[in-house]
Amino acid sequence: MNGNHTSHEPSPHHNADPGAVIPALDRHVLERTAAHLHERFARVADRPTVDRILAESYREMDRRATVKTYLPLLAGHFADSQLRSLGIAQGIIESPLPRVLFIDDANAGRSQMAASLLLKHSAGRITARSAGLAPAGHLYEDAVAVMAEIGVPLDHAYPKPLSVDVHRAAQHVVTLGCAGQVEQLTGQHYRDWDIPNFVGRSLEDIRAMRDDLERRVLDLMREIGVPADAGSGDGQAAGRADGRREHPPLSMSA
Repeated sequence: MNGNHTSHEPSPHHNADPGAVIPALDRHVLERTAAHLHERFARVADRPTVDRILAESYREMDRRATVKTYLPLLAGHFADSQLRSLGIAQGIIESPLPRVLFIDDANAGRSQMAASLLLKHSAGRITARSAGLAPAGHLYEDAVAVMAEIGVPLDHAYPKPLSVDVHRAAQHVVTLGCAGQVEQLTGQHYRDWDIPNFVGRSLEDIRAMRDDLERRVLDLMREIGVPADAGSGDGQAAGRADGRREHPPLSMSA
């Protein structure tokens, strides 16, 4: 049992809201997920702590998601991200790759796009995550559409809140118009990109913002010292007759 975090919170099938009922299938999936997470992160957290983090993740996804079909899966991904970040912050898990965190208001467009573009161009040589101060229930459809146009699907992405451990584990933090609302931690590098929220913007405007994000991502990679992967086209469409760019599998959830 790990001595860093102890807890006596209920297991994932007990929701903190006594009026809420978790479907039986979800309870079974959460129990299996908790066992898997504890096995994977046994050095980071004890089983009650894993249960608590997974239960909180499920409640967070349930509260915000407009589509409830994949709640246990989303909760498992979010809990995995938090446990890994906790291990990195504690020095238990070694992470040799540069770690970048993008933060905006809703985590439904700009930050997801920036993280996905960074994952694409770095080809797994940089870890990229995103989070929102007040996550939306789903991604902006236009954000998904303009990314699909350049061959970077956002199928893996989902809105998620900024957690303390994910913030602490980052080395480089990029805020998107919300620098004043994000605490600056010692030892981290902060940048603020003035790219407005997508709400009320035309598809043409969002395309222009996507291209602006891509240029900034490539500049950030140069600042960090990781050149763009040759296969990514360094911002230029490559590899497909229809002009859409191929991208490598995204090794980390954006």
